[in-house]
Amino acid sequence: MRCEDDLLWEANDRNGWGLRWLGHVGAAAALAGVGGLLWLGGERFVSVAALCGASIYAAWVTAYWLRDRRRLARVTVVDDGPRRIRVHHVSGRITDLDPGLVSEVHITHRGHDYDPDDPPLLGPGAGTATLRLRIAGRQFTSRWAGLNSAELDQVQQSWRTVCPTAAMDGKRIPGRFAGYSY
Repeated sequence: MRCEDDLLWEANDRNGWGLRWLGHVGAAAALAGVGGLLWLGGERFVSVAALCGASIYAAWVTAYWLRDRRRLARVTVVDDGPRRIRVHHVSGRITDLDPGLVSEVHITHRGHDYDPDDPPLLGPGAGTATLRLRIAGRQFTSRWAGLNSAELDQVQQSWRTVCPTAAMDGKRIPGRFAGYSY
């Protein structure tokens, strides 16, 4: 995540998943087409299984899409007049909110596996984090962001500065080879 003065949160994948959605719809349609061809060929049991599988797959992908499009992709502070929090959703919707309405900020940081004998590209303290906000009684969840320990501390301090009345809560889950301490 980039560290900027006005940036409170930025997910690694900020765009909607329209092309992936079309791919999933195409896969469900292909599975249903195979089921239809098997039905015409006289394979009743296999065709019913393929058609049921296609409908279950399409329902699961639709439910995930509906849930994911409400997620937060980016949260910034806007200071042109009264201070506001600008929330960018995955669906493209942008909402401006009063920072006083934020009642709870919860960040969960999951540390990546780190083996000091075989250092990967990510060093000690690296991991992924998700943000959950409670704003005016509604809960918002973000997509994941790659953060190390120092960036996580900076993000939490930024939230404390912008929303001093909000309850800050964080959870750090270390990786399997946790050769570092929090």
